[in-house]
Amino acid sequence: METFCAFLLLVVGSAVTSAVQNSKDSLLYPYGTDQGDRKNPKLDDGTSPEIPISEPFTFYGKPYYSLYVNNNGVVSFGVNVSQYTPDPFPLEGGWPFVAPYWGDVDNRMGGDVFWRQTQDPAILSRCTADINQYFPKIPFQAIWAFIATWDHVAYFGSASKKVNTFQAVLTTNGNIAFILLNYADIQWTTGRASGGDAKTGLGGTPAQVFMN
Repeated sequence: METFCAFLLLVVGSAVTSAVQNSKDSLLYPYGTDQGDRKNPKLDDGTSPEIPISEPFTFYGKPYYSLYVNNNGVVSFGVNVSQYTPDPFPLEGGWPFVAPYWGDVDNRMGGDVFWRQTQDPAILSRCTADINQYFPKIPFQAIWAFIATWDHVAYFGSASKKVNTFQAVLTTNGNIAFILLNYADIQWTTGRASGGDAKTGLGGTPAQVFMN
């Protein structure tokens, strides 16, 4: 019997200075419509449609064949997540998801939510190199990746120009799964409906980062 595992890797970088940064030196994996990404609607608490994926992604021992990219900073399996104020971890109810930055994003106020799945050799090579660098004792050769990027997204009730840019990269070799979380620019933690200050984007119940 094969063992299926999931690992989480967080990488924090400096601010991204352009709307879409695709330089080879960028911390973020390439994203944007010129990369073939699709975008979520400009909708408060919105989500993508259910996205069938070409390779099963095993998460906490269970293979999934589709996922959702939720505007509020969550990639979920089996169910979309419209909730905007994060609950304390661990969650009850068993929602399977990874939250690169679960907070009250409002892309109507600014920013875009991009996503795509890919088997592009350049992307798979980068996934393989990243995993091999940080987990050198685990043999890994990526065969599939899914990239979700929240690009310069604002918060609900914003009365400022503060925006966040972050990314989740899911990858697998068909046996072992990894999730990389990349952070380029984090300026706010909380939307107004979660008790945050409209002018600062701080306070209240702040965004959370975790897997459930």
